[in-house]
Amino acid sequence: MKATPILLALLMLLQGCSVYKGSLTLEEAIETQKQVKVRTTEYPKPLQFKRIEAVDGQYIGIPKRYSSSQAIVLREEKITEIKEHDKTASTIISFTPLALIVAAGIILFSSDGADED
Repeated sequence: MKATPILLALLMLLQGCSVYKGSLTLEEAIETQKQVKVRTTEYPKPLQFKRIEAVDGQYIGIPKRYSSSQAIVLREEKITEIKEHDKTASTIISFTPLALIVAAGIILFSSDGADED
């Protein structure tokens, strides 16, 4: 029972992991309609978007969380890099530690029970 809070804390930390791959052009990012991370010279930190859309000749970044911020107009000349979200790798990274923890728990608890006999 003492390990339960630690396990829950680890699970919460791992759920926020996202993996981004490759480098896309702006047109490729618009076509894929996938989550992207954009680095620009205007912002010190990378921006994460649910997708990028082209509207009236402007490139609009739709934020991952609608309530946290508004859509951002992206200037093509200011973009230094666009990376696509890798859903498969993100899922593997999120659930592999959980599987290892559960497996270790099963092994530990089953070996404790075997010693008592």
